[in-house]
Amino acid sequence: MEAAPFLIAAVAYGALLYRVVSLSARAFTVMGWAHLPIFYALISLDVAGRLPIPAAGPWFIGFLIGGIAGGHTWSGTSAGSEFRQPQRRAPEADGSFSGGRRLAIINGLCALLLLGFGAAQVMLLSPTAAAVAVFAGSIAAGWALFRFPPPVQVRGWLLLGIPVGFFVFGFIGGATDQIALPHSWLFGVLAGILIGGRYWTGARLGAPRPPFVVRGQRRRRKRRRPKQAQDRTVRAGVPAGK
Repeated sequence: MEAAPFLIAAVAYGALLYRVVSLSARAFTVMGWAHLPIFYALISLDVAGRLPIPAAGPWFIGFLIGGIAGGHTWSGTSAGSEFRQPQRRAPEADGSFSGGRRLAIINGLCALLLLGFGAAQVMLLSPTAAAVAVFAGSIAAGWALFRFPPPVQVRGWLLLGIPVGFFVFGFIGGATDQIALPHSWLFGVLAGILIGGRYWTGARLGAPRPPFVVRGQRRRRKRRRPKQAQDRTVRAGVPAGK
């Protein structure tokens, strides 16, 4: 029963992720990946003895329950089918996407949640100046990457720095007995992505910042005809007796 709050919190997290946060594709992706850092952070708290009860297992199971509950429709004619947002946002004529107060609130609350997780890890695991510096620097890095966005291909390569930084800070944190370093890096950079990736004032409140990955931009690969069909075509075009 003492672990029930972690189970309930994870169920709510998973259900809201698929029911509410899925309205924003970027927030849905970030918060979906944030489930793993939260799970690993709870494991670190268990190993460090900072929690009197095991929390990682209830969190993981609760997230699966919430994802199943929030990711499916349970009533009506479409009962049992996958839940889909009723309004699918389409790009405008110039390739941009519309925003709105609802999207701004969803992304803002998700960013605050990630900042809270990161700050809690720093305070509970290793409240040192280095952990605070890594947390602040990761927020600035994620914010700058999406506030001043490079082309999509360049940004895709730069995003590889997130897992690389996690392993690097994990090694440094293990060597210096500061196990909060990798967790503060992940939570900070994910929160910075949400903060820097939106317009927070003006007429485009809640709209994502470019560049975008718009459907239809991929070049279609030419389908190669099977070799047997080509052989039949060649034989059909050869005159009799040849």
